[in-house]
Amino acid sequence: MPNGTTHEFKDLFFIVDAYDVIQSVIPSTSVFSSFKNQTLASLFSQEGQIRYIELKKLLVTNEVVFNYPIECKNNALCYINAYMDKTMCFVMVLSENTSEEDLFKKIMILNSQQLNELRSLHKQYQLQDTSAYEEISKLNNELLNSKRIIEKQNAELLKFNKLLKQMSIEDSLTGCFNRRQFYAYMRETVLPSQSDEVHTLVMIDFNHFKEVNDQFGHDAGDRLLIHFVQIAREVLQSRGEVFRLGGDEFILLTKQSTLSEVEDMMNKIKQLFIKNSTVASIAYGVIQYKACDVNHEFDLTNLIRKSDQLMYQNKQLFKESKSFKK
Repeated sequence: MPNGTTHEFKDLFFIVDAYDVIQSVIPSTSVFSSFKNQTLASLFSQEGQIRYIELKKLLVTNEVVFNYPIECKNNALCYINAYMDKTMCFVMVLSENTSEEDLFKKIMILNSQQLNELRSLHKQYQLQDTSAYEEISKLNNELLNSKRIIEKQNAELLKFNKLLKQMSIEDSLTGCFNRRQFYAYMRETVLPSQSDEVHTLVMIDFNHFKEVNDQFGHDAGDRLLIHFVQIAREVLQSRGEVFRLGGDEFILLTKQSTLSEVEDMMNKIKQLFIKNSTVASIAYGVIQYKACDVNHEFDLTNLIRKSDQLMYQNKQLFKESKSFKK
């Protein structure tokens, strides 16, 4: 308190830290509560501050000091009862001298115990919070790792599904569509259609393909099949698709092409093919149909049978021409 002021002095209880700074004032409504966060020595007069230094020395050796008279700034004489507990000092400032040392000691020790319990609880909560935070962080990391693993597995599954789909519709050797995809295409696009759109189906088989395998090996025969598909795709471009039924049998499908256009296309394929094979050649049968004329599986089977017959007629003509030349 400022010098020159007078106040009715009442009993007070202070909690002081290791730096002699007042942490709490009890009761909090006291006029001395304004001294919170100031040093305890600031409560006393100049002479009282000297006495307070002596009191602190006593506390270091005795831990408890009772009824120690010190003059306050309001010129009132107060009696200090103090208890030292590790880093905290509990100070009771009394307006009158008293001999209830045991009672005061119990009160101060009790407050010290309560403070230690609060410290312990606070520490426990901090540890629990730290443990909970670490557990949550651990779970979050596990979730992130699981998410990465799942994303990686999903990417692999998509890759495998794409590969399986590709394997189910493509011929593994030549890369063109396979027999399964040919029938799926016909069932999905031709059978349901009732349009007058004209389609062309070309059945293809190789002459003397067996001789290629026998003379040069199956690898040579495989390379010949691959090369044929490359030629057929190059000539067809976007006008149709190539399907391998099996062995050296292929089907070409085109839309809205006249017979003369298809013949020109096949002649071009044959010429390009002959440049790479002096043994095998191409035999084919061409048949045109309207989508509305193919309405069920029987029509589809009949269509393939007719094109197959035309192709074998072509093969027979090729054999006869070879025999005639001999």
